[in-house]
Amino acid sequence: MANSEYEYVKREFEFDRRLPASNWIVVRIDGCHFHRFSKIHAFEKPNDENALRLMNACATSMLEKFPDIVFAYGVSDEYSFVFREETEFYQRRESKILSICVSYFTSVYGMKWKDFFPNKDLREPPYFDGRVVCYPNMKTIHDYLAWRQVDCHINNHYNTCFWMLVKSGKTEKEAQQTLKGTFSEDKNELLSQQFQVNYEDEPAMFRKGSSVYRDKVETKVKTDDYGNPIKRIRLAITVSNLDIIGPEFWGKHQYILQEGKYRYEYVKKFDDIRRLPCCNWIVVRISACQFDKFSLIHSFDKPNDETALSLMNASASLMMEQFPDIIFGYGFSNEYSFVFQENTELYQRNERLILSSCSSWFTSFYMMKWKEYFPSKELVQPPKFEAEVLCYPKPKIVCDYLSWRQAECHNRNQYNTCFWMLVKSGEDENKANEILKGTLSKDKNELLFQRFQMNYNNEPAMFRKGSCTYRQKVKVSEDVVRDGWDVAVTHVDMGPDFWRKHIYIFDK
Repeated sequence: MANSEYEYVKREFEFDRRLPASNWIVVRIDGCHFHRFSKIHAFEKPNDENALRLMNACATSMLEKFPDIVFAYGVSDEYSFVFREETEFYQRRESKILSICVSYFTSVYGMKWKDFFPNKDLREPPYFDGRVVCYPNMKTIHDYLAWRQVDCHINNHYNTCFWMLVKSGKTEKEAQQTLKGTFSEDKNELLSQQFQVNYEDEPAMFRKGSSVYRDKVETKVKTDDYGNPIKRIRLAITVSNLDIIGPEFWGKHQYILQEGKYRYEYVKKFDDIRRLPCCNWIVVRISACQFDKFSLIHSFDKPNDETALSLMNASASLMMEQFPDIIFGYGFSNEYSFVFQENTELYQRNERLILSSCSSWFTSFYMMKWKEYFPSKELVQPPKFEAEVLCYPKPKIVCDYLSWRQAECHNRNQYNTCFWMLVKSGEDENKANEILKGTLSKDKNELLFQRFQMNYNNEPAMFRKGSCTYRQKVKVSEDVVRDGWDVAVTHVDMGPDFWRKHIYIFDK
């Protein structure tokens, strides 16, 4: 951390919200504007089997990536992930858990798209929002999952009838009117009499949704001296389409489910909505996770890969186009901070929806822009980004926050520039760290100049100062200013002169 006067913005305004202990954590991820997304990509109605299998593949990857997820249940464009009761995943920090899960799910969705739709290009970035809910015991977890499966049945039953009517020639309004007030038996009768369809013969994945979990599987591990197979019980991730409301499934998998008829909707009471305080400037800071490993796998230049930084800037510019309420963005290395205007009503200031959708959108933009910036490099590992939401009551504090991040950019980049120059000159990494231990800024400048004839101030401004993303008016000619605003990316000091020149940023 940069040792600067601006650090108070972290100390006084950033708080870790940790989820209560001894509670089962459920992260539910939902596709945003998926009706539009499915229409653009011509998904089959009422169910597109490939789209559902893509969602299942993403859920499987989630269980592979995060061992603390013990069960997942998905239907249509949503998936719920249950973490074990005693998990210490990211020290139970809500913003970390939510943003990383949503970002990784989004990333895998983009990477696996071609596996399931080889003849369809991804024409629009998918994005997901999410929420975190805590449940105190196994009964409420079972009831939560039962509620989602009941919802699956009700929605799919309706949609099956609706689209059969539409495909038979009715308008959508006529189909809705036909189904208005009908019960389950009415829908079964309609399907049977009008379309000779037995609803129970529809694929189980459509009717019951998909459960993803680790199941005990007998696996051959070796053969004995006589050629006979030696088998062991192993845990393997399994996708099934079974009834999880009744006791049979849970009994087989050693869960306890009390028999009886429950009103599943009561679980909604646990889903408290946290709204961010009004009259505060909202800052969403997005940071890539395990980026050292990601940059190593993809052979990024050290200490700075200009193309990778430009990709981050392009993703940030698209964020400002997607969210008009973002008035400013600042990024360096693997992080970006986005400032929302003081009176934004984005998602009614619902913290979880703002955090998760920003994390997902940024991830999706990063994925879709990858080939544009790295045409000769395959994306071999899905990137994932964590996010946190901060609130500041005054523009001055927002400016101090941004100055703190820029001071951090300078400190990190100056250190990394020295470190990698030493390593490239033949020093091993431990020796380079030892040489730089305890050095001040002037010491590093002197080291660069004397050993490598390098003036640090001549390094590209994007490396030293980071990138500022904001809207500015564009002159068509000397006398005409075009109506509207374009997104600009600059690499400048965010001192008082900058804010005086761009006072409109906080006045918008």
